[in-house]
Amino acid sequence: MSRMNAWLLDFGDSCRAAVGTRELLHLVDAPATFAVPCTPEYCRRVVLWQERLLPVMDMAARLGAAPHDAPFLAVVGYQKLRGEYPQFGALMLASPPRQLAVSDEQACALPAESSAWREWAVSCFELHGTPIPVLNLRHLFSSTLRQ
Repeated sequence: MSRMNAWLLDFGDSCRAAVGTRELLHLVDAPATFAVPCTPEYCRRVVLWQERLLPVMDMAARLGAAPHDAPFLAVVGYQKLRGEYPQFGALMLASPPRQLAVSDEQACALPAESSAWREWAVSCFELHGTPIPVLNLRHLFSSTLRQ
C-alpha cells in the first residue's frame, strides 16, 4: 500500500509543483493579505498567520505569468539549517492541494520550458505524463527575501 508523501500544489496558469507532506502546515481559504510597497511582483503581499507576518509568493507570476489573486494560501514551513527553528512562508494556490504517493520510479527531468525550476526545485517526478517539480522551500524563500 502506498503512503502519501507529497502535496500537489496548483498555482494557476498551468503551473504546478509539490512539497513534502510535513512542509505544508495550513491551508487558508479566502485569505486576507496586505500589500507591501517596493517588493517584487511575485511577492508583493504578506499574510498574518499565528501572530507572524509571512511573505506570500505567487509562483505563477515568478515563472512569468501575470500576477493574480488566489482563493487559497498554503502556509509552508522549512528550516534554513537542520535543527534550527522553522521559518514560514505562504504560497498562492488556485485550488486546494491534493495529497499524492510518489515513488522513486516517477523521477524525471525538470520541465524544459522554464530554467527557473533548476534554482527552486530539489527534484522532479512525473504525474500522468507531466513533470512536477518538488520545491526547495528554503532556497525559494531565501532567494525571494534577499532580492
